[in-house]
Amino acid sequence: MRTREQERVAALHEYRLLDAPAGDELEAVVRVAAMVAGVPTATLNLIDENRQCQLTSTGFEGGVSARSDSMCAVHFEKGDFVHRPDASQDPVFMANPWVTGELAHVRFYASAPLITPQGYALGSLCVFHDQPGELNAEQIARLQDLAQVILALFERRRQARVNGELAGELHSRNAELHRSNAELEAFAAVVSHDLASPLTVVNGYLEVLGERIEGDEQMTTWIRQARRAVGRMSGLITSLLSYARAGNAPCRLETADLGDLAEQAVTDLRSGIDGAALVVPPDLPVVDCDPTLIRQLLQNLIGNALKYRHPDRPCRVELSAERRGAEWAVSVTDNGRGIPAEQRSRVFEMFAQIDPGAGLGHGVGLSTCQRIVDRHGGRIEAADTPGGGTTVTFTLPATAGVPAVRR
Repeated sequence: MRTREQERVAALHEYRLLDAPAGDELEAVVRVAAMVAGVPTATLNLIDENRQCQLTSTGFEGGVSARSDSMCAVHFEKGDFVHRPDASQDPVFMANPWVTGELAHVRFYASAPLITPQGYALGSLCVFHDQPGELNAEQIARLQDLAQVILALFERRRQARVNGELAGELHSRNAELHRSNAELEAFAAVVSHDLASPLTVVNGYLEVLGERIEGDEQMTTWIRQARRAVGRMSGLITSLLSYARAGNAPCRLETADLGDLAEQAVTDLRSGIDGAALVVPPDLPVVDCDPTLIRQLLQNLIGNALKYRHPDRPCRVELSAERRGAEWAVSVTDNGRGIPAEQRSRVFEMFAQIDPGAGLGHGVGLSTCQRIVDRHGGRIEAADTPGGGTTVTFTLPATAGVPAVRR
């Protein structure tokens, strides 16, 4: 465990001021301090483990001296303003080398400690003269104000350094992200060609093989199972490609009719409707979005609703939109199997599945939806439908936001 002194020195080093140029602002504050005190000399002292560093001074050439020789090091950690009309008459200071003539002939001496908001003493703002003198209450108050100005300048310099480091780190991470995205796009291209194409060939040979051995029931069963496995692999590849494209394809915003996008999604899903009732109201809004990504989002959500229909009731899927302040809340509501409450947040994670044994999906569709909504600056969540089923709601900024009634 660090001692209080070690913590104080660490706080001092955090500002990275020692042995660095003071800068025009700090130099100006020290000059003003001398003027306020009515003396020719003033200095800004920083005190570390062993040294007193006069960061900037006026009226004399500052430098570095041993902490043991420092007048300010005697009282600065107490946090009190120190004022001595004649240091040569003070028993604490009369033998100090700054008083005896070894380093200087200080008589009048005053210092305002530099205490951080966390209570750590960094040093002092010091004014002095080789003649005895006095300060009134107003002068003392203004010197204490100047000490606070110095601390504010310290903090501003520290924050600027931190911001610069963060900006550099952000730039580095952005460069890494661009590189990763480029690699992901390249991977997607490889997957689409080098994996999908061979699967198509395998499926074709299995189909031909199945036609030639129609009389062998066991072989036919094996071939059917193999073709199903190929279909599952092909579906997973397609899902992964959709996920990659949703995160890396350019997001080009334009005005689009949400109802038109929904109808396009339903058309693409026509083979899976199988008697389900799909309700797309005529008053869905016009929104600013990437039409390709939002159509994919709607297709995934409606497709999930169709896929996870309840076996004991006719499937019904309804799309709706509601204006909520500066955004549209778009919902896809079904009366299907539903999602257990404890799994409603994790279903948007990659490869998350409610019932992996059911073999109905790959756990990629909803994570792709999450990616698309994120890229539009929105949110997505799943809730239960009254009477059974799932309602997935996502938000889009209502920048265009006018209803489009389709005839």
